Amino acid sequence: MDSATGSRLLRSRLLERRGELALGGMATVVQQTAMLALPWCVQRALDRGVTPRSVHGTLTWAVPTALIAVVFVLGGAGGLWWSGRAANRVAHSLRAALVRRVSVLDRPALGRYGHGDLATRVTRDVDLVRLWVQNLSIWVRIVVTIVIVLPAFALLAWPLLVVGVVTIPLVALANAYFPARFDTANEKLSSAFATRADAVEEASAAVRGLGGESALVRRHHDRSAALTQHTMTTARISAMWSAVPPTVPRLAIAAGLAIGGTAALRGDLTVGGLVAFTSWMTTLTLAVTVAVDLLSAQGQARVAAGRIAEILDTAVDDGEPADAESPPPGAVLRAAAVTARHGGRRVLGPVDLSVGPGELVAVTGPTGSGKSTLARLLCRLEDPETGTVSLGGVDLRRAPRLELARRVGLVPQRPLILAGTVADNLRVGRDIELGELRAACEVAAVDDFVRGLPDGYDTELGERGASVSGGQGQRLALARGLVGRPDVLILDDVTAAVDAATEATILRRLRAWSPESALVVISHRPSVLAAADRVLRLTADGTPAPAAGVQAPAAGPPEAGPTLAPAPAPIQRQGGDEVVGVGGGNG
Repeated sequence: MDSATGSRLLRSRLLERRGELALGGMATVVQQTAMLALPWCVQRALDRGVTPRSVHGTLTWAVPTALIAVVFVLGGAGGLWWSGRAANRVAHSLRAALVRRVSVLDRPALGRYGHGDLATRVTRDVDLVRLWVQNLSIWVRIVVTIVIVLPAFALLAWPLLVVGVVTIPLVALANAYFPARFDTANEKLSSAFATRADAVEEASAAVRGLGGESALVRRHHDRSAALTQHTMTTARISAMWSAVPPTVPRLAIAAGLAIGGTAALRGDLTVGGLVAFTSWMTTLTLAVTVAVDLLSAQGQARVAAGRIAEILDTAVDDGEPADAESPPPGAVLRAAAVTARHGGRRVLGPVDLSVGPGELVAVTGPTGSGKSTLARLLCRLEDPETGTVSLGGVDLRRAPRLELARRVGLVPQRPLILAGTVADNLRVGRDIELGELRAACEVAAVDDFVRGLPDGYDTELGERGASVSGGQGQRLALARGLVGRPDVLILDDVTAAVDAATEATILRRLRAWSPESALVVISHRPSVLAAADRVLRLTADGTPAPAAGVQAPAAGPPEAGPTLAPAPAPIQRQGGDEVVGVGGGNG
């Protein structure tokens, strides 16, 4: 991974937010200048104002000191506001860019990255960049500290200036040894995180009873051990980096106190001046210590930005066709004799399916029958081996990818919850009003949960949604799919973790939410099948189940063609419409 690529990405995002960053920087300059003025006020108060029974002299310096403290608070609030705003917008833009890029990548391009790897780049890596941008205002405080404190030392006593000037390059020399080693270790750690995340995805997708669970668990343990080794290596380098450089300025404080104390005894330095030196040197020490941490974070952000840029720079092998055509509005999504093959084995079809505006078609079948594969075909996350999928008569392979991603949405069975706020998870970088987020959450029956959170839509959900249950995560992902109001919404078993009453509420609200939207729902739940206009059924080999009263052929390859599978008697609708179901993956 090229660190220069990550640096270029960081620079470009900073330029996009330069206005907000400039305002945050100016507010931070005000804050830090006010903070460094406080020891000067204390020095003057001790040397000139605070004497026995001198009320006037005390007030003369107490009032300015209080006003400077107010300026310090206001500057700090402004710096945090503008810096945080810029950092959050950078994170949103990166997530949106990643989502847009992944949505147009073909299957071979996506195959270069595991699901866990992609999740790590969207969550952990974006958060590292966000923290780095937010911490830029701290660099402003460090620079202001050095620019003000060193001349102040010179005004107090030139030996104190020597102490301060010598301190800074010594810390720089101590830091020179660590950055390259830390960046290399951190890059290996990021790769280990991604590899372990893929192992978790593989283990969670294991099919019981096939005897492969133990191998997947061993693979997870091996990758976890490698992750632990890289974590400890990175931690050791970080610990040394954090401990050695800050020791230098602390020794400088001791030397300054000895020199300053001697000067005070000789009458060359006042007591107030010695107090001011101690305060300023402590601030300089803190600045250098924080700078060490920021240098570490800068290395992490550069590695993270490089990983993000790798996705954004991934070439799309089959770009938009020359005869690209936008599907008409209110179009029917149709799969005609589609088949799919994974690992040399046919996993689906041939299958026919159609769903029009306002319809709800359910897809069901045993595990491994191809239901999730069909879902990916319908939104062109992959292309069929044979047959076609079209929207309004336009083959999806001819439709512009970004438009297709906007008009045909998929909510997967195991949705990704980002390490951000509830609103971040619903918007995913899109510019959507809070009112629409609330309306989508109401449809997904997750509004009561969000209202009960400490900060509502601004509540942080933790790494990969650690603070939400499976059902809550599914409903949040459903709300995320709804906010864009796609023409077609494909739901892969998104009500599996909710109770029957909540499921009935969701289905009812889905039909009313967007009456012209087409819904394809993959599910085993009887209530979902009962609510569908048609039910599509697949057999274990990925072919349509035979219709009631139709004798299945004694033998014959899947290529023989689809056979309509009837809905059970309780769920037949529209004059006995029969349906074909498909599925995939582990669905």
